[in-house]
Amino acid sequence: MRSTFYRQMTLCACLWASAAAAPSEAPTSLFPDPLPTHYRTGRRFTTALEQPISGAWKGVPLRAILRRLSHERQIAILLDRRVDPEQELQIETGDRPLRAAVNEIAQSIQLGVTQVGNCLIVAPSVPVLRLRTLIALRERELERAAVGTEVLSQVRGHRSTVTWGDFDRPSDIVSRIGRQFGLSIAGLEQIPHDLWAGATIPEATASEALSLVLNQFDLTFEWLPRESGVRLVHVPEHVAVERTYTLRGKSAPQTLRMLHSLIEGLDATAHGNKLVVRGTLEQHEMVAATLRAPKNAQPTLIKKSALPVEKEAFKLQAEGVSLQELFEELKKQGLPLEYNAKELRNAGIDLDRKVSVDLPRLPAAEFLRRLLDPHGLTFRFANGAVVLGPKSGSSSPSVP
Repeated sequence: MRSTFYRQMTLCACLWASAAAAPSEAPTSLFPDPLPTHYRTGRRFTTALEQPISGAWKGVPLRAILRRLSHERQIAILLDRRVDPEQELQIETGDRPLRAAVNEIAQSIQLGVTQVGNCLIVAPSVPVLRLRTLIALRERELERAAVGTEVLSQVRGHRSTVTWGDFDRPSDIVSRIGRQFGLSIAGLEQIPHDLWAGATIPEATASEALSLVLNQFDLTFEWLPRESGVRLVHVPEHVAVERTYTLRGKSAPQTLRMLHSLIEGLDATAHGNKLVVRGTLEQHEMVAATLRAPKNAQPTLIKKSALPVEKEAFKLQAEGVSLQELFEELKKQGLPLEYNAKELRNAGIDLDRKVSVDLPRLPAAEFLRRLLDPHGLTFRFANGAVVLGPKSGSSSPSVP
């Protein structure tokens, strides 16, 4: 028997009556939870992600939860094919922005979330972390390939809504994207046979639409100017964008050490007063935020209100402090952190590691996830406190 909702999800903000974009023909769904008939795009999409929502589900399949959120807020949420959509969840998100609620749902089953254009993508960590970078690389390559090519020049400025129905084959979806953008597609035989649930990608570029489908098979593409099309290829082992940053008033060696301690797997080198960084877009965003932080900045935590901690919002800036110093300073400033230092060290957590943080105002769960994830830490809310523990630990952290 199909699971039912434990209780009705409560929306804490009025939904807008209008929508920004609509597919030319919405697919007929065979699933009991319908998709939106209209989708928000641009500023309306961003606004929908920021509006608060409170939801609780018990024994509800993941696909049903995401479709309910998608339908209620008229936004696109794409679930990666590698994720079991029928796994049942038991989760209560609390009162928080929709984006943070989707993040919490994904994290509860070890998945990640990213935003591409007017769509949220829920997927395993490796493919989700490379997706935006793959798209940025394809957009940069299109800029060069479009020179002197009429079709590719038109593709650069074109957006289209891509829609498919239940049980459509992904190879057919890619062919459809090609027709919508006037592109030939070579290498379709590399896409394995599969049958997908219906979905919509609203107002996407060609690079976004193709990448959102192909990345699910560890594929990407290269532009073919002479054929006015693309050729499907496998995603390379390392996906990175290279950028150069000029250091102003900061020591290059010290900055490098700080970045390497803060950002796992970062490829960065110093050349005089410049840093050359190769990494994902997410890594570049962390580099830029760290370099913007004032020199020798002390940890500064900004709280939103005196609500229970799980319903608060926080903003943090810190540079060049150890994890333990950061945690102790945050406790002094009112964030009720509890942790067992010995237990964390035994689990391999280096509390003496120097870190730099520049986090915008975020709901508590999202703030803590971004703060702790890079250091192999997790958290839980308990009796008005935030209890820290190692990700790899099988038991709950004890509180000193």
